[in-house]
Amino acid sequence: MAPAAVLPSAHAFDIALNKNILTPLGQLDSVPSGWPHHLDHPLAWHGSDFGTEEEYIHTFSDAEKSEIERALAHFKSLELDGSEVSETSFPLFGLAEKLRDLSEDLHNGKGFFVLRGLDPSRYSPEDNTLIYLGLSSYIAETRGKQDEDGSMLLHIREAKEMVAPQADRPARDSNARLPFHTDQFPDILALQTRGRAEVGGYHNIASSYAIYNELAATRPDILQTLATPDWYFDSRSLFVHPERRALLFNHQGHIILNFGRIHLMATEPTEDGTFAPKPSTQQIEALDVVQELAEKYQLSLDMDVGDIAFINNLGILHARTDFTDTPENTRYLVRMWLKNKEKAWQLPRTLERGNARTYDETTEEIWNILPAPRVAFKIREKYGP
Repeated sequence: MAPAAVLPSAHAFDIALNKNILTPLGQLDSVPSGWPHHLDHPLAWHGSDFGTEEEYIHTFSDAEKSEIERALAHFKSLELDGSEVSETSFPLFGLAEKLRDLSEDLHNGKGFFVLRGLDPSRYSPEDNTLIYLGLSSYIAETRGKQDEDGSMLLHIREAKEMVAPQADRPARDSNARLPFHTDQFPDILALQTRGRAEVGGYHNIASSYAIYNELAATRPDILQTLATPDWYFDSRSLFVHPERRALLFNHQGHIILNFGRIHLMATEPTEDGTFAPKPSTQQIEALDVVQELAEKYQLSLDMDVGDIAFINNLGILHARTDFTDTPENTRYLVRMWLKNKEKAWQLPRTLERGNARTYDETTEEIWNILPAPRVAFKIREKYGP
């Protein structure tokens, strides 16, 4: 597998920003000084590059499925807590090397893959979760907290009993379309599909590297807008305060695009009753162009029930189409945030703070195996990733 592209450090660009010597916006006809003109890397893919699903889906053989069930039985025989699932306690001797190869591709290759072939209806909710944890422990062993309460799993499905309009709900509770974005701070996004909508609900992904290459060639001024640390970013978190920061980073050999529109264009007042500053005209144009390019180069993942998708959240944007459920076919995903400490990309300080909080192993973990009914929400949950 090809190594990560060797890019200049962000340090030189940070100095340039501090000294205010960047080319004024509107006069930039090349990428910012010290930034790559083109990323020649497996992660710089276009959706049209993939001829068949087999290029990114690993379908378990009967032998592999039997091995997974033996590992599940072995773990349960140990009478450990679910949080203690690991490579050692969930042994996959035949499948382990394949999963480690996929982890390498996730971090230093095309940045995503899907595991297919398991039938969730054959297992209890607890066993489905143990299998999810067991397989993911070979991909990225460290699990992050999904919220400030310490929940380790996020159940994503339309909240049928919620009275708030779809557009006003947290994304996890809504059936509305979601534009391209990244989750706030995790390294790896994992999604287990336990139910599929009657219509829609497709999971689309797009390479940040492909978007960067087109902007470098055609709109370097937008690269500078994205990389300038004057975006007001408000996650409404109890632990990560609002700040002005960049959305695009050139750091330690990687280009990282990290943003969500809702954190930049808040419509509700903050706790002190004030409203967050709105993006400038140039910034809104940059967001719109990124959305257009993501749609241009996107790949739609047609997720079957039982599929588990792993996505490099630092190098790939994701989006969702709107959907309609029926009693027979209801969209239901279970999300985890993961980190492989050995393979993890180094992060700029701006992202490192939130990332460290996400994977803080000293805080309490809540293993919410079953989804709880959702009828109301806190405003800050709308801004949750």
